[in-house]
Amino acid sequence: MPDVQPPRDQDPRPLLVGHRGAAALEPENTVRAVRRGIAEGADLVEFDVHLSADGQDVILHDPELDRTAAPASPLRHGRVDGYTRTELDTVLLEHGERLPRLAQMLDAAHRPDGAAVPALVEVKAPAAASLVVAALRERFPRQAFADPGTSPAWVISFHPAALAAARAEAPEVPRMLIAHAADDAFFAVAEELEVAQLSLRIRDCRPEDAARCREGGRRLNLWTARTEEQLDRALDLGCDTLTVDDPAWARRRLAGA
Repeated sequence: MPDVQPPRDQDPRPLLVGHRGAAALEPENTVRAVRRGIAEGADLVEFDVHLSADGQDVILHDPELDRTAAPASPLRHGRVDGYTRTELDTVLLEHGERLPRLAQMLDAAHRPDGAAVPALVEVKAPAAASLVVAALRERFPRQAFADPGTSPAWVISFHPAALAAARAEAPEVPRMLIAHAADDAFFAVAEELEVAQLSLRIRDCRPEDAARCREGGRRLNLWTARTEEQLDRALDLGCDTLTVDDPAWARRRLAGA
């Protein structure tokens, strides 16, 4: 069993995770989006990590540039891992944003008073796991990760191999396993990798999945609430953290729940 803090006793008001910073409000996975998400009420922020052709981190959701590069970008198409980091530095996003680096996103994950906002660092390319945990270890003291409830960062992924690498290299950093839907294999992998939190898509999470998560002493994240129906379903299921594209909207809805 993972050494985790008990779930939050079915608190109907989960902590809000700013999805890709604040994907509904700013260009996703940018410094600007992280700052906006925090300003709009996110308790945590989430962003994605790929690797460039020369093995450097790139903050981007898709493996290709095509969806997020701005029309005026000098580099607009192709796979991220097909370009060096120097080449990727030329990519333009909306509002003049650039493809950030991991260090920039962690720097941005602070409130105006300087307090750090926990970051859920999603490893999209499994080979990026080692780079991510090395960066987190360099930035934060090991004791900062001792309590998952107050950890400054998590390594999260759909890929068990990424979490296995993170566990081997930095077992103290809490881990979250993501899936669209749960089955016995999903829970078995969670047990094997000693993950502290499970993450499931709202529409695919069943009440028995949420109960099994709680019974196993793990936290539950649900993603992504973009409508009132999705948010209400997440509250009915019960979760510790809820991923949203618009934290201010979700905060207003939770205030009336």
